[in-house]
Amino acid sequence: MALILIVEDEMPINVLINRNLKLVGHECISVYDGEAALEMIQKHTFDLILLDIMLPKMNGYEVLEAVKKMNIPVIFLTSKSSLSDRVKGLTLGADDYIVKPFEMVELQARVEALLRRTNKAQNFLYLAMFV
Repeated sequence: MALILIVEDEMPINVLINRNLKLVGHECISVYDGEAALEMIQKHTFDLILLDIMLPKMNGYEVLEAVKKMNIPVIFLTSKSSLSDRVKGLTLGADDYIVKPFEMVELQARVEALLRRTNKAQNFLYLAMFV
């Protein structure tokens, strides 16, 4: 389906997201800081980035600024829950903003909706015709 970069410094959350998205058919790569995220983005063509804001080495806002020109959809996953934080994230260019704690089923639904909206979903139907 889609290649998703998970940028989350809390290992249990990162692993949980990775496992659940793989269960529904996505390929996921996990990193734990902003600099590692930028390195991965140089190596792979991602369909979506799930991005925490409070990260070591480089925060999520800085990562978003660096990838904005690459036309990769971004969903912020963060504990920063104030209205001003949510507005800032969306204004800076995030496609969605999810506050921790969140339900995995909602994250999956938002991922699928964003992939559909951005035509990044890779669902192909192959028909074979036999003569």
